[in-house]
Amino acid sequence: MSTRPVQWLLPIDPAAHAAHQPADWRTRPDATAVWEAIARSQDISRWCLRSGYRTMRPGDRIWAYLSRRQEVCAVGDVRAVSEEGGTWSVLVDWEADRSRSLARRPIPREEFGQVPMSTCRAGEYAARVLDDHYRRLPG
Repeated sequence: MSTRPVQWLLPIDPAAHAAHQPADWRTRPDATAVWEAIARSQDISRWCLRSGYRTMRPGDRIWAYLSRRQEVCAVGDVRAVSEEGGTWSVLVDWEADRSRSLARRPIPREEFGQVPMSTCRAGEYAARVLDDHYRRLPG
């Protein structure tokens, strides 16, 4: 039995939060301002799920994937998966220190090789790469 948490990729489109984004959000190497802009636009501890809600569990690990930038910029733990009025959500406890470090040096998609079109489990290779990064992040 594996003790490692299931790894999930949560794609987020920074352009959906354009009113709060810095002008150079697409090209700046540090994604801190991009992630902070998303947090000003919405509650980042709650995300709508269109997929994954049947198998996602508390304690699973979730990675914020900035879709237009094609990189991972934050990591957290699934606190709960909930349904309200037919809408499913994941509640995330973002790991502050690890997420700050990731935002400063995001993991480019080329390193883990997966393009999430919707919330999904990381494939075997991507999960291994992300897990290796996780262990090296301060936290």
